[in-house]
Amino acid sequence: GDGRGGGCVAAPAFSPTSPLVDALPQPAEKLRGRAFWEAIGSPKLVAAPMVDQSELAFRMLCRKYGTELAYTPMMHSRLFSESAKYRKEQWSTCKEDRPLFAQFCGDDPSTLLAAAQQLPPGTFDAVDLNFGCPQGIARKGHYGAFLLSERDLIEGIVRKLDINLPVPVTAKMRLVSTGDLQDTLALASGLEAAGASVICLHGRTKEMKGQSTGPCDWDAIAAIRRRVNVPVIANGGIQTYDDVARCLQATGCDAVMSSEALLETPSLFAAASGRPPVLQEDLALEYLELARLYGTGHKCVKAHLFHFLYAGLQLHTDLRSELGSAKGIDVMAAVASNLRARRAEDRTQGRKWPDTGWYLRYREPLGERKKRKALEPAQEGEEAVAPSPAPALRTNEAAPCSEAS
Repeated sequence: GDGRGGGCVAAPAFSPTSPLVDALPQPAEKLRGRAFWEAIGSPKLVAAPMVDQSELAFRMLCRKYGTELAYTPMMHSRLFSESAKYRKEQWSTCKEDRPLFAQFCGDDPSTLLAAAQQLPPGTFDAVDLNFGCPQGIARKGHYGAFLLSERDLIEGIVRKLDINLPVPVTAKMRLVSTGDLQDTLALASGLEAAGASVICLHGRTKEMKGQSTGPCDWDAIAAIRRRVNVPVIANGGIQTYDDVARCLQATGCDAVMSSEALLETPSLFAAASGRPPVLQEDLALEYLELARLYGTGHKCVKAHLFHFLYAGLQLHTDLRSELGSAKGIDVMAAVASNLRARRAEDRTQGRKWPDTGWYLRYREPLGERKKRKALEPAQEGEEAVAPSPAPALRTNEAAPCSEAS
């Protein structure tokens, strides 16, 4: 009930014989740290945990285009441990959905352990603890990045789960808000000592979100990577695939995680294998087929489509309205198909689409860009773009809890 896109419905309910959730054999001895990382293939390209947005259909689309490790959406530990209905809504996977980290939030070690123990054995690779969510709901619920100042508590959580679970425990965190990097370094070392097998660090503080996102501190991430011996995933500052290589070089990390850039372009990592770009409308249509296959809830699906199609819908506001009122997948697919046809027509007519997508919505407001463009001389073969009073895009969901990347 935090207003983030509505409940995504899980795939068909789990049962030990379901073909969607065939359990994979588990190692006889629990692996940790680098041994664990190597066992899951030393992934470099990672899809972030996102509330109501990194669900099975989206993860499988990302995996098709190069994602090598994915996280579930952040799951509330108390609700997951107590409510079968919540578990059914939040947990779904399939045998191709690996490696997979299951992420929980909470502040009570016993409750977090109880939640993790509800997961079907053999269907995931690690339990991740969310110490990075910067949203107001995390402050109210006393979890996420609002625990970073309570080092004893979060180290105790990691220690309890590492001792009691048959799979590795990992942690996702942000920079500590004190402004002193030494505090973040000490916390990362403490998490490693407590048993965290992988640390993912977002190079921003919890205050850096929304329109105050600001640049990601890759130097700080590099310092963490040098401090600890376990694998480190760098999170933040990834807009294009070129940024992936720059981040790996700048931080020395084992992997790079994307959240918001992947939300807009799930094929972000496809360039790693030399594949050509894919039209956003085609990504939307592919996603809709997966959403149909896995029974994803319409509110969740619609939020994804607004991300995929953001730029085109700024220009074609009639289709934006149609998507906003769409009640089913067939109607949403028609919107995506119509937008693809509009793209082809616009190209023929020499009409340029807005070059600011959803990821860049805080970096330069689209309205300001349009106004600036209208005042500039039109380039040859290009019409000047007049400022438009089109209403703000409504997606029925907030920015993903797992931060701007």
